Amino acid sequence: MVEYLLSLEAQQSLKEIKSFSIRNFGEQRAKIYLGDILTRFRELAANPLLGKVRNELKEGYYSSFVGSHTIYYRTNSSLIEIIDVLHQSMEPKRHL
Repeated sequence: MVEYLLSLEAQQSLKEIKSFSIRNFGEQRAKIYLGDILTRFRELAANPLLGKVRNELKEGYYSSFVGSHTIYYRTNSSLIEIIDVLHQSMEPKRHL
């Protein structure tokens, strides 16, 4: 099974998603939502080609939706690198 690695940007985005979710939806809902995102990371690690090819952003990039966010990642034979997790309202070309 391929592993996943979070970039520093992805780690920061997850912290911001957690803070926002707790403030606006409560701790229990935030925990569920972050769990959904982490589940998607594991699904992508198990099947890296599950996401949508996003070569228009950069060669070798993929994306996958979860809730209100999009996970951007790239893959090689041993791991997937989670580049960032952006809200759907964010323009990826400006943030990746």
